Amino acid sequence: MSIASISVGSVYFHDCPAQYLIPYYLIISSVSGLLLLIPSILPCRNREVSSDLINVFHLIFGLFQLAFLIAGNVWIYSIYAPNYTDPTAANYCHKGLYLYAFWITTLVYIFLGLFVIGWGAAQLPAGGNIRKQLTQRYESPSTF
Repeated sequence: MSIASISVGSVYFHDCPAQYLIPYYLIISSVSGLLLLIPSILPCRNREVSSDLINVFHLIFGLFQLAFLIAGNVWIYSIYAPNYTDPTAANYCHKGLYLYAFWITTLVYIFLGLFVIGWGAAQLPAGGNIRKQLTQRYESPSTF
């Protein structure tokens, strides 16, 4: 997804005068998302020190991703339904660029909502009681 976002942002870099920051949003948010993967693929020699550094690194880039997501929302949704047909119009934005950015951002919220619903469902009292009963049944000797 990140490589596709970088590609779309780069190819249509000057094709959205209605909001020139949309290609920047696609490129920068994707690059920072890829940078979040770097600590996961690098070997660590000193686990304690590197663990703290990785946590700080993830915190900084996570906050940056959140701030940039909010900015991207403003940039994308504020020009909703731009002009796709007249490249000389002030509110023109290339259809592929805009719809890609719109749906990528919208999908973030769809997946976030599904995650919250799934997490909430796992925390329901019935689910918690069943989990407790199953763990108690298999951890303690049965008494008849």
